[in-house]
Amino acid sequence: MFRFNKIVFVISNFIISFIFFIIIFKFRYSWINFIGIEKRTINFETLIYFIVYSFVLIIIMISFRLYEVNKINKITETIPLIFFVSFLTMSIFGVFFYITKLQFARFVFFIGFIVIPIIILVYNKMIFLLLIRNKKTVNLLYFGNEKNYFLLNDLIKEYSKWFSMNVDMILLNDDIRIFNEKIKNNDILIVDTDQYFNKDQINILNNYEINGGKIYSLIDIFEYFDQSLPAEIIQNSHYERFSSYKLDSFYNKYMKRFLDIIISIFLLIIFFPLIIILIFFIKATSKGKIFYKQSRMTVNNKKFFIYKFRSMKETDDKIINFTVKNDKRLTFIGKIIRPLRIDEIPQLINVLKGDMSLIGPRPERLELIEEIIKKYPLFKKRLLIKPGITGWAQVKYPYVNQIDQMNKKLSYDLYYINNISFSFDLIIFLYTIETIFFKKGGF
Repeated sequence: MFRFNKIVFVISNFIISFIFFIIIFKFRYSWINFIGIEKRTINFETLIYFIVYSFVLIIIMISFRLYEVNKINKITETIPLIFFVSFLTMSIFGVFFYITKLQFARFVFFIGFIVIPIIILVYNKMIFLLLIRNKKTVNLLYFGNEKNYFLLNDLIKEYSKWFSMNVDMILLNDDIRIFNEKIKNNDILIVDTDQYFNKDQINILNNYEINGGKIYSLIDIFEYFDQSLPAEIIQNSHYERFSSYKLDSFYNKYMKRFLDIIISIFLLIIFFPLIIILIFFIKATSKGKIFYKQSRMTVNNKKFFIYKFRSMKETDDKIINFTVKNDKRLTFIGKIIRPLRIDEIPQLINVLKGDMSLIGPRPERLELIEEIIKKYPLFKKRLLIKPGITGWAQVKYPYVNQIDQMNKKLSYDLYYINNISFSFDLIIFLYTIETIFFKKGGF
């Protein structure tokens, strides 16, 4: 099958990094006699340094999505990014060692952070080619309605660049004999579980399954490849996917709120000097208020006021206008702070007040929600949890400025709500770093 386990890459990369730091140390201070370099042995403190080096390197690589299949496969396009990761990691530790005045092996430090990321990049590419890319073509057979088949086909086309796959289809109203024949000539049967099947179809599916056939739901495929949950494929099962039983987890009800408060206070303290500077420049460079507030919707269909640093000229708040590229309404400061998401720092106050969370679907205005649900009724499912400053849709998909584009972002929001957990929030937090660095998802 086309299993692609990122955890295997992450753990093996950590081990490789740790081993190569030891090898570089041994090369410098033990194996070869360099003039003027005294022999040294690796002590416990040095091993701790190497563990921390490796851990931080891997975390930064995760942050910049270097374990996404497209980044692993396209090694030439990833080389500039891996050098940036090396520079960033060295900068972080450089500042740490400068402040703490701790002694460290400089040769191992610099050579390690230059060479090891390249070694990891090549290793990941080789493993991908050996274990995944060179596997035989996987033949998929879809069983469901035609509309959802086209959704699946678009997904398979996108990911067949990296996984060799073919997809065929059997529709619900096709002849049962054709279904019985086609089902034998595939590797995986993808069933649209949101549909209703007749008795004959159920018998064929059951016989196929108990005789060793592999059945995946359409939801499984979207969750595996795209980490999304399109509204179209859960029209009849959305109550099951978003039951109160799932949403009333300990993490969602208590732990998430605790972390929101602690992290928001910490970030407000860290950003305090920047907040003062922004207040001065916003006031000095444009007319109007420093802060912008607007009515938005939160969990349980409640209204609240969201706060931002004003990045635009003041206009009529009742008119629904999406921001567009090179928007003329942006102020001089707005052109700087908006792509970097700095204008959203005041939303940490919203988080402390309990109107928002650090991570969740972006909050929208009631007027906009009412417009969107006319076309996409499940958009209101986003109000099952608190909105966030960042979220899965924000890091996975670029900024949208049309209602027609909202459905794709909704699929990522629905996936997040259905899979909310501490580990998922941590991944989103790390991915947000790349989004900010490269100004993705905003104008």
